Amino acid sequence: MLEVNVEIDDEVTSFTLPTNWDEVSIQEFAKLFSVPRDNQPVLEQAIDAISLLGSIDKDIIYQLPYEEFSKLAQAMEFVNTEMIPEDLGEGVDIEGETYFFKKDFSKFTMGEIISIETLLAQSNNNLFLVMDKLLCVFLRKKTNKGNLESFKGDFLDRAPTFAKLPVSKVFNIFNFFLDGGFILQNNTNQSLGNPPKQKRKQKIGLTK
Repeated sequence: MLEVNVEIDDEVTSFTLPTNWDEVSIQEFAKLFSVPRDNQPVLEQAIDAISLLGSIDKDIIYQLPYEEFSKLAQAMEFVNTEMIPEDLGEGVDIEGETYFFKKDFSKFTMGEIISIETLLAQSNNNLFLVMDKLLCVFLRKKTNKGNLESFKGDFLDRAPTFAKLPVSKVFNIFNFFLDGGFILQNNTNQSLGNPPKQKRKQKIGLTK
């Protein structure tokens, strides 16, 4: 993380900016890429990104000298580079708990399928808006016998916890979801547009 101190009108504001994908959470990634930016000016895209990832008010960024702003933008050039997600492995550890991936989408239960359909419908098929909630379907604890716990609707309460995960740690499961022959794939892919796949460049315009 990059520590930033900005002094405006004798008042110092401090914030941090990520410098690589491993430092960007699911929640932050969703904010960056859930809104189309094709027609947004490059500088405005950069301001939005710094504001979102640094949790800093845009008014402060607008008051920065261009030279200082340019340094911040350069520090975040990673958003214009390839994100190479980590291998899925068996699962992830978060807040002292281990959650395992359910990878066999051909064996999803009706409750799991309906939950996925509902989440995508609620987000107008914008996958990025519900990544944290979808992880509640894809990630499970294990029972004492070593089996994945059966899905229950209240698992969605885990979304705020999963939203804190680094996007690079779990992004491959969404690639796997879209490419893995899931029963809803034919219905969802047409409306999901072109979500970023493994090693695809994530561009929001911090650099030309």
